[in-house]
Amino acid sequence: MDRKHLQDLVKAVDTSEQLDEDVEDFLLAYADGYIEELVAGASVLANHRKAATIDPKDVQTHLGKTRPIPLV
Repeated sequence: MDRKHLQDLVKAVDTSEQLDEDVEDFLLAYADGYIEELVAGASVLANHRKAATIDPKDVQTHLGKTRPIPLV
C-alpha cells in the first residue's frame, strides 16, 4: 500500500478526514509488517504441503491461527 491508496481509503470512510503524516507513516509501516508476517506464515504452510505457490487456503489457515500484530 502507498500513501495515495491509504488517503483514498480514508476518504472512502470520511471525505472530511485527513491523516497526519506521522499517522500515515505508522499505518503504512504497520500494513507492511502485517503483510510480510502473513506471507511468511503462509509460505511455511505451502512448503509443508511441498507446494511451490501459496494458495488461498494457506493464507486462511495462517490467519485462523495467528493474532493481530500488536500496536507497539
